[in-house]
Amino acid sequence: MLTPDTVRDTVSEFQRTPIKDDVEFGTLQLEKQRLESLLLRKKYLLKRLQLLYQHLDKTRNYQEFVDVLMNSKTLLREVFTLESQTRKMHLGEVEMDWSRFCIDSNEYINQNDELIALQNAGFL
Repeated sequence: MLTPDTVRDTVSEFQRTPIKDDVEFGTLQLEKQRLESLLLRKKYLLKRLQLLYQHLDKTRNYQEFVDVLMNSKTLLREVFTLESQTRKMHLGEVEMDWSRFCIDSNEYINQNDELIALQNAGFL
C-alpha cells in the first residue's frame, strides 16, 4: 500500500473518536455560526443600502438630494450602525491551523518514487 503508516494511524485515530467530542470540530462549528450570522447582517445591510440608493437615485437636483438625506436620517443611522457592527464582528476571526485538516498532495507524492513516476507519466 502506498499510504505511509503515520498517515494511516492518524486517519484511524481520527475515525475512532466521535466527531462531536473533537475540539477542532467544535471550533469549526462556532466559526460556521459566526460566519452565518455575519452573512445575514451583511445581506440586511446590503438591502438597507439599496433602499437608500433607490431614494437618492430618484433625486434630480442638489436640493432634492439634500432633502432625501435629511428625511432619511434613521435609515442613514441604521446603515452606519450596522456597518460599524459588521466591521467589529469581522475583526474577531478565529485563528486556526487549517493544514491539520488536509494533506499536501505535492508533498505526499514527492515522498514516494512510485507516485512521482505515475505523476510524470500523466496518471496523477
